[in-house]
Amino acid sequence: MLKSKTWQLTAILMLISDWSQCIKSQECTVDPPENIGIDDPGHLGPLYIHWTAPASLTNLTACSMRYHLEYFNTYQSRWTVIRTVRTWYRAQFDLEKEVRVRISTLLKGACTNGTELKSPFTEMVLPPNNTGPVGSRVQGFGCVFYQKEFMECTWETGLEEPTQSQYSLYFWHREMEQAEECPQYIHSNGVRTGCKFTEESLSEFSDFNICINSSSPEVVLRSAFFSLQIQNYVKPAAIETVHLEASPDRRLQVQWDLPNERIPRHCLEYEVEAREEGVGGQPLLQRNVTNEMTLTSLSMDGARRKCFRVRSRMHHYCADRGFWSDWSHWSCHSDTESDAVVGCAVVIGIIVSMLILSLFGWALWRKWKAREGEMMPFSPLHKLMEYSKGLSARSHFNKTRENQ
Repeated sequence: MLKSKTWQLTAILMLISDWSQCIKSQECTVDPPENIGIDDPGHLGPLYIHWTAPASLTNLTACSMRYHLEYFNTYQSRWTVIRTVRTWYRAQFDLEKEVRVRISTLLKGACTNGTELKSPFTEMVLPPNNTGPVGSRVQGFGCVFYQKEFMECTWETGLEEPTQSQYSLYFWHREMEQAEECPQYIHSNGVRTGCKFTEESLSEFSDFNICINSSSPEVVLRSAFFSLQIQNYVKPAAIETVHLEASPDRRLQVQWDLPNERIPRHCLEYEVEAREEGVGGQPLLQRNVTNEMTLTSLSMDGARRKCFRVRSRMHHYCADRGFWSDWSHWSCHSDTESDAVVGCAVVIGIIVSMLILSLFGWALWRKWKAREGEMMPFSPLHKLMEYSKGLSARSHFNKTRENQ
């Protein structure tokens, strides 16, 4: 037994000596990992990568050994680098694209005189299993997570979809042992065009993997794979009520009430749209984004009427992105002082217009009466004037005869 241990120690010392000599001469090489393999557990994206240590370094104890793993991330179009002491790793892949993995051995310690040595890569490439015509793949796929209560994913049929074909959706996330089929399909004209997921079947902040395939008695159709983070697809409910309150300094305070939903208030941001109707009648639109549930508007000076509406979406503190909710109804406030001034101006304008019309009508009447007298010589007024002239002439004639 003692001889065996002595022999092992001697072998290790000789190996260390050999490593020291090759490091000095810069001719050291390290063998790459062996028996690399990639297994698919049926989770619609995650693959299990495994390998073994190189046989030449199995009995090496004077140095630490780890592995440099790289895989091509097709979602980000770049290589992802992992360094680990384990001999396995699980990564997410787009199964519609080629899977590329490469691994090397890293060795460092007393046997390498503190220098880290790296082996050549061992590489493995798996082609995608894209069977079926390209045009038979579904198109227009999209999902919306409504109020964090249920999610609907919809799609459109492929361009080369044969008759009598039927789509099926399967999904998986980390809280599931195996992939399951859609719990409730959405139909259009008897064809499956979507899937509705209940709250119990969803999981946030994890890869939510989906596969949509289709069966047809005529031909094998192409499958489509998708991976989501469902917290990035939330659409809040529309805000129901917007309150407006005018302050003594003629400013408006806008407040709104949130609907009853599962989204925390600190996870929402709001967009407020204001519409002003000025004295000139030209509308003015303004938009403001805020994290608060209240907004103090500008002064009402120069505006007879202001209207507001609000919508919300997930804040970037809680999700990378999200959908805006529908707009609330418009809520409006009128400036009573401006309305009073406008009302007085309207009344005064009407009175002045009536006076002008009355004077104009009276002038027309006088002119018409004057013309009436000229065009009617046998009118009563004309006869009275002629009779008066006759009496005066007769009286003058009689006085003349008496004097003679």
